[in-house]
Amino acid sequence: MTPETKVAEQLANLTESRWFNPASLGRYLADQPYYTIDRIMEMIVYIISNNAHRHDREMVKGHTSEGLFLAGELNTLINEIKDKYVFDNLNLPK
Repeated sequence: MTPETKVAEQLANLTESRWFNPASLGRYLADQPYYTIDRIMEMIVYIISNNAHRHDREMVKGHTSEGLFLAGELNTLINEIKDKYVFDNLNLPK
């Protein structure tokens, strides 16, 4: 198991707790050096992209969630931004 997979598994498990505070995690991650911020934003874009595709698959079945719906909308905006700007330091989904 890769370090990334281990962290993702821990994060997924933590979010199942009723005491999980996404705002606290978001504030901590936002207060990082620029390079780290770029990697975090890259990860967020990949999460949004993958969940947008899941939203499309789930809609065909007639099921979705508010989070998946939001991912679909955010993915549309991200694609518009990628078409408008060139990012040299981010590896974004195609």
